[in-house]
Amino acid sequence: MLKTTLLTFLFASFLLHELPAQTNSLNFYLEKGLKNSPLLRDYSSQVSSVRIDSLLVLCGYKPQVELSSQALIAPVSTHFGYDEAITNGGNYAAVVGVKQSLINKKIKSAQLQSIELLKQSLDVNRLISETDLKENITSQYITAFADFSLVQYYRQVIGKLSSQKDAVKSLVESGIYLQTDLMNLALVIKAQEITLKQTFIQYKNDLAILNLYCGMVDTSYVELTKPVISEAAVMDFNSLPAIRQSKADSLKNTNSRTLLDLNYRPRLETFADAGFMAVKPLNIPNNFGTSFGLNLSMPIYDGKQRYYEYRKIDLAENTRMLYRDAYIVQYSQQQRQLQEQLRLTNGLILDITQQLDQQKEIIDIYKIEIEKGIVRFTDFLLAINNYTDIQNNLAMAEMNRMQLINQLTYLK
Repeated sequence: MLKTTLLTFLFASFLLHELPAQTNSLNFYLEKGLKNSPLLRDYSSQVSSVRIDSLLVLCGYKPQVELSSQALIAPVSTHFGYDEAITNGGNYAAVVGVKQSLINKKIKSAQLQSIELLKQSLDVNRLISETDLKENITSQYITAFADFSLVQYYRQVIGKLSSQKDAVKSLVESGIYLQTDLMNLALVIKAQEITLKQTFIQYKNDLAILNLYCGMVDTSYVELTKPVISEAAVMDFNSLPAIRQSKADSLKNTNSRTLLDLNYRPRLETFADAGFMAVKPLNIPNNFGTSFGLNLSMPIYDGKQRYYEYRKIDLAENTRMLYRDAYIVQYSQQQRQLQEQLRLTNGLILDITQQLDQQKEIIDIYKIEIEKGIVRFTDFLLAINNYTDIQNNLAMAEMNRMQLINQLTYLK
């Protein structure tokens, strides 16, 4: 009951302009949606994390300094204890060591390239998510605006019909028209008011869905401006997110092969340490020293692991090319289909507009003839209904046109 009363109050306020209406545009909702999207913010955090990963890689190639210490006591008594030849009875050490890998420029470059390719993939995924969000918000805005346009139209129709009441009433009193004609006019006005209420409720529902897409909590009544939806130019394949992702995947496969090859090259590392090592605490002052040297490692035989890793990379590259080729065919087909639908819809809108203009001329003539009482009033009401139906068809065709352009704009 409370819900019905509230809806009635909102509707009455809308009709009488008692509440000031806020006007919002498509750009307003797009900005809110992009700002409030948790998914887009998550991608931004992941990109920041990847940048930190590249810094971690660089840190790993700087000299690594480590402190190690040990205090070992191995007590020995009769028939108990470790052999002192092994333990020396104890071990006391505190050493600072430094390690630095050499000949690592190519490995470091390949690892940084891997991180950069990961960042590119995140950028592409973020672009895809942003494109999907923009498309959904624009599509819902177009739907809501179509409802709003019909609300505005029905208000105009009710106003025009209501303005004929006095004229028809005078003609009824003069005996030119029947009382039933006046009653039919009242029924038509009531029917238009009911349609207006239904359309208004649908508009509020579509507006709520639009707010949901944008992460907004807003139940107030707003008016929407007509969206500027221009026919999109044909997009270059290389700029499409899926093609960009495919290129990044190709570079990943190439980089994986490079990293695999680098794993089978010799690795050289230099080290140095300084500190003390002693078997007795009293000897510590006399056992300070240092050591330094080189470590060289190189794999010789891995049981054909390298060969099978190559095969995995080749399979991944072949799969990537299959997906890329299939995507290009699918994208081209969808683009042609949408362009053909748009061409046909433009022609349909032109036909409906001409029909609407002709019907409007008839209604204007009927208005003059009604005042003179030379036309059947039922013919006038029939013309009004036809005009309403044509206007609905035009609104639907224009909405479909904007939806097609929206799909073409964000086709991916």
